[in-house]
Amino acid sequence: MIILTPASTLLIATAIFMVLYRHHGGYYYRSVVSVMCLSICALYGVFASLLLPLVGRADLINYSVSQFYYNLLGFLVDISVTIEGSENLVHPLSVLVCNHQSSMDVFFMASVFPKATSVVAKKALKYYPFLGWYMILAKAIFLDRKNRDNAIKEAKQAAEDINKKKISVWLFPEGTRGHASELDLLPFKKGAFYMAVQAGVPIVPIVVQNYYHLYDSKAKRFNSGKIRIKVLPPVPTKDIAEDSESVDKLASSVREDMLKTLKELGQQQYK
Repeated sequence: MIILTPASTLLIATAIFMVLYRHHGGYYYRSVVSVMCLSICALYGVFASLLLPLVGRADLINYSVSQFYYNLLGFLVDISVTIEGSENLVHPLSVLVCNHQSSMDVFFMASVFPKATSVVAKKALKYYPFLGWYMILAKAIFLDRKNRDNAIKEAKQAAEDINKKKISVWLFPEGTRGHASELDLLPFKKGAFYMAVQAGVPIVPIVVQNYYHLYDSKAKRFNSGKIRIKVLPPVPTKDIAEDSESVDKLASSVREDMLKTLKELGQQQYK
């Protein structure tokens, strides 16, 4: 006979409630579930970061955390993702750039995050409990936005690590969250493009469909639904010079392609 403690009974009851309530929760309920899932997955990430390298699979750390987070939260809030162009993720080394809409980008990023990939994040995340610990152990690249010299130095080191450690890097080139209610992109910062040119690896643009109709923190909206993500063909950088003009041209070209795709996904959304 199995005897349950009050704590285990509460845990089981909470899990059952969350499963049964997955189609009905509102903004606040779903936001709490989102934070809980992120904390659970970050805690798993701490252990994964310590154990997977011991068996020679450090390349699976961020990938396994991403898959765990996407499947867990996606199930509990009833949001799913359709990925188009996944064949464009097969390049072994690259700099992946994605549009930035809200804090929910972490969830959508998780759905398409490839193996052997590190993430570039703002330095403040380093000090978050669980999440920061996991990111430090997983060797995330933290950029100090307030110190330009340090940011440049860290970006150059990341470019070297791409080839040295055989990893790809994921960045949000807008630098901050855009206007989620609009089918537009903020101007791109050049760090991701300098990094790709210095490392001699292609840029892989990733466009997440506008999901303002599903999530908006100001309007207190958090709905169920389906979102499309499109991975565009890799953009080679080996023949591009490292001067400012060449990198500006590269960044502008990639932004134009991503904006065009964002608008196409938006037009199809409202048909």
